[in-house]
Amino acid sequence: MNYSPRYGLFRLLLRKIREEAGLSQMELSKKLKKPQTFVSKSEIGERRIDFIETLDFCRACGVSMPGFVKRLEEKQNEKAKPRSKRKSPRKMDAEGRMIGTGDKTENAV
Repeated sequence: MNYSPRYGLFRLLLRKIREEAGLSQMELSKKLKKPQTFVSKSEIGERRIDFIETLDFCRACGVSMPGFVKRLEEKQNEKAKPRSKRKSPRKMDAEGRMIGTGDKTENAV
């Protein structure tokens, strides 16, 4: 299924809290009294997870809902920040030759 990038972050966080709790998909599914495929499909996006299921998921992983929401908002804010443009370490002289790259072979004749 094709979901929004925000929902992708949500799914990644679900998986992360499960892993941080030291639970396999099978162990979590037993706590939730659901089939293992419920956990798998929820994490990979084949199945959309609703609010009540999210509460149950968090509870089973030992994470508070406010804590989960805070982490999700932090992840979304990280993604929203524009990345600065990387400066090239390469410099060229007026004739287009590389200079100052720090390459020791450059100065060897």
